[in-house]
Amino acid sequence: MRATDWGEGRHPCRWEASSDEAGFWVPDRAEIVTQFFTRYLFFSLAVIYFSTLESVRPVLFGIEPLLLALGVYFIVNSAFFHLALKRVSLARIRSAMAADLLIVTLCVAHDPNPIPPSALAFLMVLLGNGMRYGMRLFAEVLVGAILGMAIAFALRFRLGGFQVTAGDVFFGVFWVTLALYAYILMGRIEGQRRQLDYRSRFDALTGLLNRHGLLAASDQIFDKTHASLPATVLFADLNQFKAINDRYGHGVGDRVLSEFAQIFSESADMGVCGRWGGDEFVALLPLRDDATVQHIFERIAVRTEAWSQGNGLPMAVSLGVAHAPRDGHDLVTLLAVADIHLYQSKARHNEAAEPPLYRNFANEPEAT
Repeated sequence: MRATDWGEGRHPCRWEASSDEAGFWVPDRAEIVTQFFTRYLFFSLAVIYFSTLESVRPVLFGIEPLLLALGVYFIVNSAFFHLALKRVSLARIRSAMAADLLIVTLCVAHDPNPIPPSALAFLMVLLGNGMRYGMRLFAEVLVGAILGMAIAFALRFRLGGFQVTAGDVFFGVFWVTLALYAYILMGRIEGQRRQLDYRSRFDALTGLLNRHGLLAASDQIFDKTHASLPATVLFADLNQFKAINDRYGHGVGDRVLSEFAQIFSESADMGVCGRWGGDEFVALLPLRDDATVQHIFERIAVRTEAWSQGNGLPMAVSLGVAHAPRDGHDLVTLLAVADIHLYQSKARHNEAAEPPLYRNFANEPEAT
């Protein structure tokens, strides 16, 4: 498993980073089906449109070769559809967009109407691709659509015998204005989308993943775990946190949570860390042996104790561990196992008794 799969999880789980600063949104299966069936719909409209025309100006070739090109596009589109259902990647997205732009360019170049209605398909390529995958790909398809439009009209005027009219100029200005407006509007929508997605997956106090984010991240990780690719789950519970809130107030309690979140995330190196709720924290790691887990626990305990003594606050932590797939295949089951180990650790250290040993993590309310 790549190191990025176990990173801090700062990007939402449906966002796939292609580099440190760029990435794209990965559509779900239903959206992929919708997108490709839209392509099939416009393919059908193109076939009907050109096959019912009496003639097509031979810019590069006539109606029969154009319909053949549309048939090749149908096959290529079907191949991309099959690949997208398996896995969406940046290269596959770009290849499908390039095929869209190429066939629309050919159709516009051979449209016999002085102001070609087929040029509107460029907008469908722009909106249908750009609005799904994020601003980087939106910019790429925008440049590609403008270039395709320019090539198509250049071929029409140079080889097809068309003359530039006021209608052509108006259509071009209108199209470019609409495309640029869509890009600006999409930029604002994208910013709001990223902000809402972040708020839905991250804890505002600690900056770590919240429960929803942890469950989504664990689905990605545990889908990849098997006997040769196991994982480790760490579970941390602050001791006597309620007493801190009662004695010092919630402001101090929030500070304790924030400080411990930093200690926990820095100590659980190469892990996806989050706040499960209240004073409970979770880290998802690649498999760690008992000695390594013990070293992590000691590092967390030492730093927690040092912070507690330096600030005069009684902050201590209990820790538990579980391993996938040995102890379970989903986060709720693994946390239940880690919770048992946590309370066994408390018992060994003669800590105060806590209510029940085994909790139902699936139905437990999320504290804020």
